[in-house]
Amino acid sequence: MSVAKCCNNPHFTPDPRSKKLYCKTHFTELIEKRVRKAINKYYMLASNDHIGLGFSGGKDSTVLLHILSNFQKRFPFSSITALTVDEGIEGYRDESIDLTRKFTKKYQIPQVIISFREAFGANLDELVKRSKEKEITLSACAICGILRRRAINLAARKVKVTKIATAHNLDDEAQSIVMNMLRGDSAKFIRLSRVPIEKYKSLHPRIRPFVHVTEPEIVLYAYANNLEYHSYPCPYSASAMRNDIRAFLSKMEEKRPNSLLNVVKLHDSLTKYFPQKIDLEPPFYCKTCGEISTHETCAVCDLLKKLEINKQHKT
Repeated sequence: MSVAKCCNNPHFTPDPRSKKLYCKTHFTELIEKRVRKAINKYYMLASNDHIGLGFSGGKDSTVLLHILSNFQKRFPFSSITALTVDEGIEGYRDESIDLTRKFTKKYQIPQVIISFREAFGANLDELVKRSKEKEITLSACAICGILRRRAINLAARKVKVTKIATAHNLDDEAQSIVMNMLRGDSAKFIRLSRVPIEKYKSLHPRIRPFVHVTEPEIVLYAYANNLEYHSYPCPYSASAMRNDIRAFLSKMEEKRPNSLLNVVKLHDSLTKYFPQKIDLEPPFYCKTCGEISTHETCAVCDLLKKLEINKQHKT
C-alpha cells in the first residue's frame, strides 16, 4: 500500500496523525500551521502584545523563539523579549546561557537574564543540598518549579511584557492533565487553561503555543531548520514524578497516534462544565514579599523559610 506524499521533493519524515510523508519544507509549514491554529483557537495573542518568552536554550524554547520571531515580523506593533532564568546548576546551565545569548543576538531579540542567586539568595545546587540536609520532602524539580515561576514573573515585570509564552508542548500538556487526575487535584485540573487568564494585574497571562505540537515534532523541526540548541538533560530531571507519566503517554502515542491530542481535547470539552464563579485563588498578598498568593505566605517564601534562606525579595 503506497503512502501519500506532500510533494515530489525527497521525503523527510512521516506524520503519524495524517499518515503522510513530508519533505522538510512542508513539514516546517505543517508545524507552524499547528502553532498558528493553537494561538487562534485559544485566543493567545493580540497584534500589539509584548511577549516575554521563557528561553532556556533547549530545543523547545529555541524552536518557539524561532517560530514566534518569524510570526512577529507580520505584526509591527508586537515585540518579543527573551526571559532566561539561570538556576545555577553547575556544569549544565553555563553552556545553555551562552547559547541563549548567541541566539538572541542572531535574531536581534532583547534578553533579560535573572538568576536564582540574585532573586532568592542561593542557586539551585545549594537549595537542593540544603533540602536534603533538612530532610525536606521536595524534589529538585519541585523546588525549581516554584522558584522558576517567580523568577520569570520578576523578569517579565521588569520589562513590562503583556504575556508570558512558555514552550510547553503537547506532551507536557497531556502529562499535566493526567498528573492532576492521578493526584486527585481537582483545583489544578480546573485551573489548567490554554486560554490566557488575565485575573490579577501582578500576574502576567501565560500562553503555550506548542500545545498541539509533540516533543518529537519539535526535535525534527529544529533539525529541518538547522537550529542549534542545548541538548543535555538537566541532571535533576530524573527526580520528577512526571517521568513516569511521560513514559506511559509516550508509549500510548507511539501505539495509538493522537492519544496526546485526545487527552487535551477531552480537557477542552470538559471546561464548559467547570465552575466559573468559584474563586480558586483567594487574593491573599504574601506578608513577607507582597506577591499574590493562595495563602498568607506564598509558596516561595514558605520554601525559603524552611530552607533557612534569608534573602528578601519583596517587590
